[in-house]
Amino acid sequence: MGDCRNLNTSMGPAAVYPIPQYSAQASELLFLLITAAVPIYLLVFYPADRRGIWGPLEMAGITVLFMLTLPLAATMVGIDLPLTLRNLSVVTIVQNVALVGLPAYVAMVRYRLPPASLGLRTDQWPRWSVLGAAAAAIAVPLATVSENLAVYLIGLVEGPVQAAARAAAEHLDDPLQPVMDTLSGIAPTVWLLILLVVVVPIGEEIFFRGFVYGGLRNRWGVLVATLASAAFFSALHLQVVHALPIFILGLVLALVYERTHSLVPAMVVHALNNISAVVSVWRGWGILRGGAPPRRARPGLLFGSLPHLELSGDTHDVKPAVGEDRVARHRPRQVAGQEDRH
Repeated sequence: MGDCRNLNTSMGPAAVYPIPQYSAQASELLFLLITAAVPIYLLVFYPADRRGIWGPLEMAGITVLFMLTLPLAATMVGIDLPLTLRNLSVVTIVQNVALVGLPAYVAMVRYRLPPASLGLRTDQWPRWSVLGAAAAAIAVPLATVSENLAVYLIGLVEGPVQAAARAAAEHLDDPLQPVMDTLSGIAPTVWLLILLVVVVPIGEEIFFRGFVYGGLRNRWGVLVATLASAAFFSALHLQVVHALPIFILGLVLALVYERTHSLVPAMVVHALNNISAVVSVWRGWGILRGGAPPRRARPGLLFGSLPHLELSGDTHDVKPAVGEDRVARHRPRQVAGQEDRH
């Protein structure tokens, strides 16, 4: 017999039990199937809550779908950053069909509840639209003020220069900006506005206010539901500086929905907020003092980074600091003898 000790030391576990080497595509497909199986199980096969209303598990299932499953599926079919108008259209429509269809399935099929349980009521829509416009007149300026407050608070931890650079970098990383930069003609511009001002507010309000806020309110009351749904709304936008403005917007939207029990005013607030943001970017308001509008898309999840716009706050002076090299690359070159105009 040979020396078994030498044999054991020369052969690892992989030699005795070969470990299969999966390709990247196969690994992505496996992960896609797993992330798709979780929502299917929670929304279809897991027993419905005995209280007769959806709960955190159904919310988690839909969240997994549009934060993990859909982004992975998008990358596998070749949708990547920077976005084109065509890809943005596909991403936005598919995402918002899911944000509308899945809550509707859970409420009306799984629990046999009426559409009004999701806030889908239009019996007083003219009055509620006016209320939404009035609420937007408060929410949109609050977005500006709260962004400045967020920069100040972050500056207490990181320092004011780094906080200003972080705010500038977030504006530069907006994945919608490359699409807006390349628009030409009336038809593409109108289509983009339809996506951002009609499709996105409808989808996000049905999910975040009708489904998430509604489910939390029925379990833990108005206060917990308002704070938790606004925090959830802010967190899923995957931003730091703009987390506070989005959180405050979420508070306003939840309170408006609670006041009317209809999503119409919340959709109006959301739409007017997005209109203000689009105009802000196109006009170059509140982006970078002496600089150019954002030019580079943020890498990351396509569906997970929800197509949501928040109105930019006042301009932030950015001095050389962490992240300044990212900002400087997007500033237009200065013509000799020409001074910056602030």
